[in-house]
Amino acid sequence: MLIAHISDFHVFSDKPETALVRLDAEKAARRVVADLARFTPALDAVAFTGDLTDGGSAADYDLLKDILSLLQCPVYVVPGNHDRRSALRAAFRDRLPLAETGYLNYETQIGFLRILALDTLIEGRGEGALVGESLDWLAEHLLRPFEGPTLVLLHHAPFPSGMAPLDRASLISGGQELGLILGAHRGAPIVLLAGHIHRPYRAMWSGTYAAVGGSPAFQVALNLAADEHEPGLVDEPYSYSVYRFQKDGSFAVHTRFVELD
Repeated sequence: MLIAHISDFHVFSDKPETALVRLDAEKAARRVVADLARFTPALDAVAFTGDLTDGGSAADYDLLKDILSLLQCPVYVVPGNHDRRSALRAAFRDRLPLAETGYLNYETQIGFLRILALDTLIEGRGEGALVGESLDWLAEHLLRPFEGPTLVLLHHAPFPSGMAPLDRASLISGGQELGLILGAHRGAPIVLLAGHIHRPYRAMWSGTYAAVGGSPAFQVALNLAADEHEPGLVDEPYSYSVYRFQKDGSFAVHTRFVELD
């Protein structure tokens, strides 16, 4: 089974909310989606870990759905800090098992793979949080018998990148509890996918393989010495990851590069 991981498109219908977002974010996003669509063999699904749009308006989500319409496989999304719950729910309620109210946590399954999506959005804030309700929901669902591997999706990474200014603006509460839940899991492997940092990296955290996806909207430079100031931007090739899962939970991760102007 082939699952692609993308993140942080920040597309907008009118003007960007974030000063750093490239003005041709739509064009960049369409290039990425076109590459996903022509991937061979065909992808089984795409995991999209937040900041789908830059402003969270209904028009932004209409644009996003038009961009994603090229894909023949399901796309599993979670909200980022630039998304809006009500608008995202309205845009994707016909595609995902979203509750009519409350947090946008959901469970779904494709083949032998289970997907647990977590909502870390704090409306009006850049940082994220996992509230008790969401943590309890995750713990309950992980206790349910399931033989295959599980993908846990969220926007704000609980595992540090080592770039302190970015880590301080990521998941500010619920991370320790999440780590305990994942560490206590006994069963088929879990893969944790996140976004927000705008630079791809991977980690082993709480006994779990974890990864952050990059962003075609803008990418930050690698600066592990940064303490007070955020790393600057960098002009590097954009990449996304393709996970090749086996039913026994083993997997390989491949990097796919997409040229952006």
